[in-house]
Amino acid sequence: MGRRFSKKKLFVLDELALVLAFFTALIVRYTRMFSIWTTFYDGLYVSLLVFIVLVQAIIFMGYDARRASIMAQDKVQNVFSVIKGRILLFIAIIIYLYVIQQATNSSRFVIPAIVVIDAVYEFVFRMLLKRHYINKYGDGSEKVLEIRAPYPEESRIIELIADGKTKKALIYPQGADETKTNMIIEILEKNGIHPYVALDSLGYMVRSGIVSDINDHASIPVAVRSEHCDLFGIHYAVARTEEAVLHVIRHIHELSGEYICFSNVHTSVMGKENQDYRRVLNASAFTFPDGNPIAQFQQKMGFELSERVAGPDFMDHMFKNTADGRISHYFYGASQETLDALKENLLAKYPDINIKGMYSPPFRALSPEEDKANVDMINAANADIVWIGLGAPKQEKWMRDHKGQIHGVMMGVGAGFDFHAGTIRRAPKWIQNIGFEWLYRLFQDPGRLVKRYFVTNVKYMYYMLLEKFR
Repeated sequence: MGRRFSKKKLFVLDELALVLAFFTALIVRYTRMFSIWTTFYDGLYVSLLVFIVLVQAIIFMGYDARRASIMAQDKVQNVFSVIKGRILLFIAIIIYLYVIQQATNSSRFVIPAIVVIDAVYEFVFRMLLKRHYINKYGDGSEKVLEIRAPYPEESRIIELIADGKTKKALIYPQGADETKTNMIIEILEKNGIHPYVALDSLGYMVRSGIVSDINDHASIPVAVRSEHCDLFGIHYAVARTEEAVLHVIRHIHELSGEYICFSNVHTSVMGKENQDYRRVLNASAFTFPDGNPIAQFQQKMGFELSERVAGPDFMDHMFKNTADGRISHYFYGASQETLDALKENLLAKYPDINIKGMYSPPFRALSPEEDKANVDMINAANADIVWIGLGAPKQEKWMRDHKGQIHGVMMGVGAGFDFHAGTIRRAPKWIQNIGFEWLYRLFQDPGRLVKRYFVTNVKYMYYMLLEKFR
């Protein structure tokens, strides 16, 4: 359906919405005098109409046409797309009026009314166009059956595709021999399902977004870069989630006793203001940017392929790629209720995942004897990865204090325990992509997070401004 969709039609509708919004605003403002609108303020609105039509064309070509198709966006994403475009239009109109020295002559109602009404019209037109294409061609979505090793029996596969909506199947061959994979492919073919096999490299399932064309060969990065990107004196590792996970898997034994941090805007501000905490972050094997603003800063500094490496995403990829039990896990932190739910969810999704143990420590300072007992308990489990969920900055300081004492690589993931346990809902993917996951979490726990987010976000912007001038 993406090939059938015409951005030319969208452009025409956007321009039509703008013209209709322009005349609607004039009709509402001047009503009976509308028939002589061309004479208002000595033809000001005539020139303004020509200007906004041209600006709208520029915005469409430079912004809208470069974004994902309206067919690929949901309603909320389309709303944000329209609003961002209208903000650009409003700024252009204000600049134009000041340049031609007509800012005081124009109606204070008409100018903002044009922009607001245009946003409404444009969104309605986009939804009507989207519905037209869906009614004519369908929504283009297909149900995909995902099959992981150990593979289910043929009867179970037939049961899963019995609704007739499944047209494709994605097979994850990790942990299965080629003969069994071929058997599954034959079963799918026999039942009219188009089979696909996920690519894997060095035992890692490859996501399409990290495949790069190097010397005419499809390839993936398999290690975290040696250089780092400094922000507020914090040495941030430069990587994408997949290569970060694969790097840890490949170096799991060398990283034993070390720790890994995931630092967001909140902890970066803490690192800026607290030298000891900054040393804690910099003493880690890696400190990954768990925040879109930090990842965007890295990209602006020339690290084009860097991205946000969020703790919960890192956990998700690690669980998927250690589901065969070859790498073991231990969980230290959170409440017992959260740990129980986490274990249940992980075993339901990955029956062969190797969980060596879980422990919820008391929510108080531990005595030296209690701390030693906990360290001995963790080491007795002999896990490869020790996930730490104590919350920042406590978990980072705990890992620093136990560096070299814990047998396994420690990873401080905070609320990652709750997200994967299902005790806290994570923001939908589209909210994460537009950088508003913090706002979603704020609505879930305003009492605890309102001061943290607003104060630290303002501080972050202030410190970034200072860095820019410096």
